[in-house]
Amino acid sequence: MKLLISIKNTEEASIVKDSKFDILDIKNPAEGSLGVNFPSVIKEIKEKSPNRIISAAGGDLPGLPGLTSQITFGLAHLKPDYIKLGFYNFNELKTAVKIINEAKKAIKLSAAPVKLIAAAYGDYKKTGSFNPFLLNDLAFNTELDGIMIDTIDKSGKNLFDFLNPGELKDFCLQAKKAEVFSALAGSLKFDHIDLLKEIKPDIIGFRGAVCKNNDRSSKINADLINKLYQKIQS
Repeated sequence: MKLLISIKNTEEASIVKDSKFDILDIKNPAEGSLGVNFPSVIKEIKEKSPNRIISAAGGDLPGLPGLTSQITFGLAHLKPDYIKLGFYNFNELKTAVKIINEAKKAIKLSAAPVKLIAAAYGDYKKTGSFNPFLLNDLAFNTELDGIMIDTIDKSGKNLFDFLNPGELKDFCLQAKKAEVFSALAGSLKFDHIDLLKEIKPDIIGFRGAVCKNNDRSSKINADLINKLYQKIQS
């Protein structure tokens, strides 16, 4: 499993500069689970992290292909390695297919070698948003590179409060069959690592558990990231 760590500004980029993890994710927690950050912040973080694999969150998005393609086009010009698009305020597979097809066209138009990740939310029943298990169908029907399950609810609950390990393991197995990578996030804790190793996602995403007082809105902590990485490797 590769470890993805989400940061929100250039100060945090400096804090994690020497920490051990695999993917540096740039998001804006103040604007949602996959809140999109500002172009100047993403550009500066990239410049401060020249040897990092970079992921950029594209927002918790409605089912609007035009809007999503413009967001993707703008992010692609900043040349992250991955762009993550959150499927939030809609639930139709047909709309999702169109969104991904248009987003892929936007990436091609930008001429940037960016990989595209579609993300949905484990608490979809609560929020009335896109069913994350439809991401597997989406992967078979588009040129996606990866699929991810996160959560919208960050108020003390985590991914396993909404979906069980068997469901998540099947999600990861289906992703492998579709030849895309799988990622899991959603207020994950240190105590979840052994269970995640059994589920076998390709990527696991963390923020709150490696922040001061386990608060995703507070400052990230380099020592906690290193402890988490060691636990994953053990």
